[in-house]
Amino acid sequence: MKETAGTCNVSDMNPETATLEILPSLEQIAQQRPEHARSTEWAASVLRTGMNNGVLVPGAKLGEQHLAGVLDVSRNTLRQAFMVLEEQNLVERIPNRGVFVPSPGGEQIKEMFTMRWAIQAAAIDVAPVGEIAEARAALTQGRQARERGSVLGMASSNQEFHRALVDAAGSARLSSAMESVLAEMRLLFFSQRTVPGFHAPFIQKNAHLLELVEKGEREEATAYLRSYLWESRDFFTGQL
Repeated sequence: MKETAGTCNVSDMNPETATLEILPSLEQIAQQRPEHARSTEWAASVLRTGMNNGVLVPGAKLGEQHLAGVLDVSRNTLRQAFMVLEEQNLVERIPNRGVFVPSPGGEQIKEMFTMRWAIQAAAIDVAPVGEIAEARAALTQGRQARERGSVLGMASSNQEFHRALVDAAGSARLSSAMESVLAEMRLLFFSQRTVPGFHAPFIQKNAHLLELVEKGEREEATAYLRSYLWESRDFFTGQL
């Protein structure tokens, strides 16, 4: 496992995303601190955002001294943030080496997709009939990313699409659970070399899924979602 000073460029792990997007630094992410944010939760949120944005990728060592300085928090607060992220499978402790951003293994990948199925099927079951504007916006972003040939852009818009579907259910707990799974999914994306053509077909699949959900065709939507997720699961486990 590769050790770093605390951050790692996304291109080190997935060369097909190199130069496609300008990524914010962890320092820039940390500048967006709400006035009354709780230190531990905020520190965990910054690190999670860093993972989502490809600043902290699988294999990156999360050095305490460096990150405590970047986040302007105590090392004790940082350790508590690590504990929060460890419970979410977003960091791992290696004895005598430190804390690292993990690469999801086969069992974790299967669990991720099982969780996504449970969360998203529940969201579809209770979401009101009608247009989901945020999901439609994510589809537009995905099409634009496809035209640019941006693998990272397509992956990001795909996550925004599925986040919007769950948010449409109006359940804060479902949305919170989905956020945790999506963070793990980003680690999966950055830990494997994906081919540019992998994400493109899912844009059209997302459009069909959205059409079913917006029309209130729940049984058809959940059946389609299941097939969709299992296809993705099998692809990623097949890359190991």
